[in-house]
Amino acid sequence: MLRDAIRRLFGRAGGDRATSVPFDKAKALVRHGDPAVRRSVAADPQAAPELLFFLARDQSPQVRAAVAIHPKTPRQADLLLALDEQPEIRTLVAEKIAGQAHQLSSHDAAQLWQLTIRVLEALARDDLPWVRQLVAETARGIPEVPSHLMTELGRDRTSAVAVPALGFVGDIADGDLVGIVEHAPDEDVIGAVARRSAIGPAVTDAVVEHGSPPSVAILLANHKATFAPETLDRVVERAAPVEIWHEPLVGRPQLTDGAAVRLASFVADRLVQALRSRPDLDPETNAAIEIIIHEREAMPGIGPTMTITTEVDENHAVTRARRMFSSGQLNEEAVLEVLDTDRDFLIAALSLRSKLPPAVVAKILSSHSAKGLTALTWKAGFTMRLALQLQLRVAHLPPKARMIAGGGGTFPLSAAELEWQIEFFRTLVPSAN
Repeated sequence: MLRDAIRRLFGRAGGDRATSVPFDKAKALVRHGDPAVRRSVAADPQAAPELLFFLARDQSPQVRAAVAIHPKTPRQADLLLALDEQPEIRTLVAEKIAGQAHQLSSHDAAQLWQLTIRVLEALARDDLPWVRQLVAETARGIPEVPSHLMTELGRDRTSAVAVPALGFVGDIADGDLVGIVEHAPDEDVIGAVARRSAIGPAVTDAVVEHGSPPSVAILLANHKATFAPETLDRVVERAAPVEIWHEPLVGRPQLTDGAAVRLASFVADRLVQALRSRPDLDPETNAAIEIIIHEREAMPGIGPTMTITTEVDENHAVTRARRMFSSGQLNEEAVLEVLDTDRDFLIAALSLRSKLPPAVVAKILSSHSAKGLTALTWKAGFTMRLALQLQLRVAHLPPKARMIAGGGGTFPLSAAELEWQIEFFRTLVPSAN
């Protein structure tokens, strides 16, 4: 251990347990030419504070080490030793202050508390990571410690220092936390920010932007972290292949209706049931989830995968769609007419128009993804008018979750983005690749 190494370096820091020496005699001994004698004064349990302060400037490291560990050393002397040229002595001071700081608070004598803080501040800037780590681990549980001290330690480039500092029970400003996330030396630091209580939307957005999936999972499980709705929706859009996000997402407070529906399209059955039982979702959203549950029960695995058959049945939805497609009558108006009444015809029509396999079309329709439905409409050669109706009448997306047309009725995504959505849904249906 470090303390053992220091004791080997300095002998026994402070020497043998000394017998108390009368003040007048001790006052003369602090100027004795033998360092061992001066050290014996520093090790005296009853040493006067003024003599310890005097010996804190002693030329002998062994004497200063004895002063550093003495419980009665005045804080002014501790501050001198916290800046000592010998790192071992600074470490001894840090260990002693760590042991004493929890017994103090801002309610103690103001001067003693302020001097203790000054010692901690000096140690927090020490060159030795171990010393800074000790300060961070000590101060994290003391709410009266100034936040600027813990913020400085939270910015440390050594994660062993920054992580405990970010566990500080007091406040660290959201703006500072955003900067810490953006310049974090590793993922452990981002995870420590994600665990903090009552972090605001700017911080959660930074963690989502810069954190790895495990860090974002920690954030999602932190119910005291506040998300902007658009940030949470962005996580949901990326969540399908990231299984460790599914359960904390389903359990998030204030989950948007659109996010709930989107989650229901890909999370495990037990999590869909958890979504279904949430009391905060509106009837329209619950109805959409019920539809998804019904489809999943009917078609386990990848969802509805209707196959276009070759049966000769003039009234069959697929036959009608093929006939209308051949005659040029399979237009947007024909598709709009069946949105609420004939899902098989809808899948067949969009499949014929887009040249996508029916399984992919069915997957997009059941995904409740505004971007996916918009891309499907574009691929089929229809307009944003149909895309909006698909979002409203098929996906039952709430207003805030829908995509609307750009100026002049244009699609709100670029051709590359729309094509990416199509390819994404192709990957979700292996049989279509």
